[in-house]
Amino acid sequence: MKNYVNETVASILERRSIRKYKPEQISKEELDCIVECGLNAPSAMNSQNWHFTVIQNKDLIKKMSDKIRVNLPPAMVERYKKRQNGREDFSLFYDAPTIILISVDADDSYSDFNGAYATENMCLAAHSVGVASVIIGLTKILFSTDEAESFKKELCVPEGYKPLYAVCFGYADMHPDKPERIDGKLDYIR
Repeated sequence: MKNYVNETVASILERRSIRKYKPEQISKEELDCIVECGLNAPSAMNSQNWHFTVIQNKDLIKKMSDKIRVNLPPAMVERYKKRQNGREDFSLFYDAPTIILISVDADDSYSDFNGAYATENMCLAAHSVGVASVIIGLTKILFSTDEAESFKKELCVPEGYKPLYAVCFGYADMHPDKPERIDGKLDYIR
């Protein structure tokens, strides 16, 4: 494997989900690079049927987190509190300064995959420029509440699109260990 390691492969092998961020905002250049890599992701039939909403407004991020938090199942509340040192007001977005909401065409059966490709491109690009990330699937709870339509409008979700998840971006304030590999995840048939 060592013969094939280059900067791209190194980014793929080294990237980890980060759940603690420094308060300073990422630079415009870093953000532009991350978004550009998302926009250049592959998509089925080149449909590019995603939409990204970049959120750097702290009040809006807190409002989103608060609404999700009060709608979480109790087991998830405990899990998040534990990850954030028992904070009752824990942030679903781990206090990251930048959030990108990924929305996709609700009528296209390939759009969830397309959104995932764009998300992975952005996470790998972020890592390669020194920005940490984590994907937040629980963001979908926000769009099942009584304020779903209001949030869609405020977050510029296009008509006919559905929000999939959000990705947090910022500078890491933690360094996770490499996860242990789970056996039984690979077979070769030759």
